[in-house]
Amino acid sequence: MKNATPTLLVLAALLGGCASQPYPPLPQELEPGQAGVVDEDTATASETRSQRTSLVPGFGADLPLPPDPASLPPANKRQLDIRLASQTFNYFEDDQLVWSGPISSGSPQHPTPKGRFSVLSKDIDKRSGSYTNYFDQATPMPYSLQFYGPYFVHEGWLSGRPESHGCVRLRYEDARFVYSRMRVGDRVMVAE
Repeated sequence: MKNATPTLLVLAALLGGCASQPYPPLPQELEPGQAGVVDEDTATASETRSQRTSLVPGFGADLPLPPDPASLPPANKRQLDIRLASQTFNYFEDDQLVWSGPISSGSPQHPTPKGRFSVLSKDIDKRSGSYTNYFDQATPMPYSLQFYGPYFVHEGWLSGRPESHGCVRLRYEDARFVYSRMRVGDRVMVAE
């Protein structure tokens, strides 16, 4: 991070880590618009963190807030589409677009896997098992949705470009919203 202030370097070290390690072969790459079967899970998110916005001014900090999750009707089908080329996500309920926002995906050295996946687990206070932060502590990955092996969608540093260790980072408000609506078994699609 050339010419970054010491504060930004510390914040990047604290919030930037994600899991990435060798894993079995990936499923077939998906076609745009494909949807999957949904399994219900009754887990709901609880608010445990103070509200934060993206750490990079102009990238996420000035975006509108997602809808209040409690104000939306229940959905039979939920899907999160990750678009790597545009560094964006689209969240659908019952085939209707509900919310979109910016992401930061895996770097070229640690690419985010592409394909059709399902939410394997949810963890509101996940810590990385592979990466540590500036203070040699397990890197926080709040509002985590595991979608393939050691790969997660979670709250994290947004720079406007791919630079994680393979996970998909969302700004705080978006990660909290998606976490509260998605259930184990819901479809996650990652495509160029």
